[in-house]
Amino acid sequence: MNFKLIEVAIGLIFVYLLLSIFAMVFMEMISTFLRMRGELLKSTIEKMLFNKNENPGKINKFYDQPLVLFLGDDVTTWSFLDRFISKKFKKLPSYLKCEDFYSTFLTFINDEKFSDSLTEIDDKISAAPFAENTKSHLRFLIQKSKGDVVNFKKEISAWFEECMTRANTWYSRKVQYILLFLGFLIAVSVNGDTLRMIQKLNNDEKLRNELVKSASDYIKENPDAPKAKTDVLKTKIGEEYNSLISESHQLLGWEKNLNKKYFEDQFDVQNILVKFLGFLLTAIAISLGSNFWFDLLKRLLNIRTLGKPTQSNQ
Repeated sequence: MNFKLIEVAIGLIFVYLLLSIFAMVFMEMISTFLRMRGELLKSTIEKMLFNKNENPGKINKFYDQPLVLFLGDDVTTWSFLDRFISKKFKKLPSYLKCEDFYSTFLTFINDEKFSDSLTEIDDKISAAPFAENTKSHLRFLIQKSKGDVVNFKKEISAWFEECMTRANTWYSRKVQYILLFLGFLIAVSVNGDTLRMIQKLNNDEKLRNELVKSASDYIKENPDAPKAKTDVLKTKIGEEYNSLISESHQLLGWEKNLNKKYFEDQFDVQNILVKFLGFLLTAIAISLGSNFWFDLLKRLLNIRTLGKPTQSNQ
């Protein structure tokens, strides 16, 4: 078994994991400030219920219902910043339970009154400012419920859950695109060139051993996959950067005291293309997410651990 190759892979994957976690901090900040989850939830409900061209702004009336209106939270814990960026309908909930959606739906069509009569609900749906295809689907769900309002609630909840599942897929895809762009910026800022890192790991046994030990210690201390930080807006990026450089054992980072001669020697057309490729590979790796690299790192460490006794007995 080629342990050198495995150790190079472990070192590289551990650095990818660190970079992915670093990117995750930025992604959570962007998602929080732009209300990405909340905006996606709102646009998904709008697609479910309304024709945006025929009834623009009706989704805002739907969101005026108390069960939705009071579920939104502040963007930050700083009131002055919230006053600056949190306008009406910007305090959006990022998640809505099926029960809350159903109750809000009934309140909306019944003008803030409650009714559990499917006949009345059918009449109200006909008068509601919903898209025609939405009305047709809701009538189909009423017929499918066979006069039982409990079954109707189940059908509405199942419809909402299916739409949310698709919305989560859209969100994950959008996040991956953003992470690809962020990953490239981060790779350039920390000199995270995959080709350069492979070369250094292959030639430097001490660096390789340090990264393998750090990777092993990290997995022991963190048995579960890393999660996004809950208070990302208070995260000090400078501290995160210093921690990243330190944990990578200086594999990352640009050389100090860069001068004109360095750039002239290193950055001719061919080297620039190779460097760009290295950054792009790192960006793609970061876009795969920290969970991917965490699981792969655990597997490689297990292979290395299981293979060592066999190697020593030969």
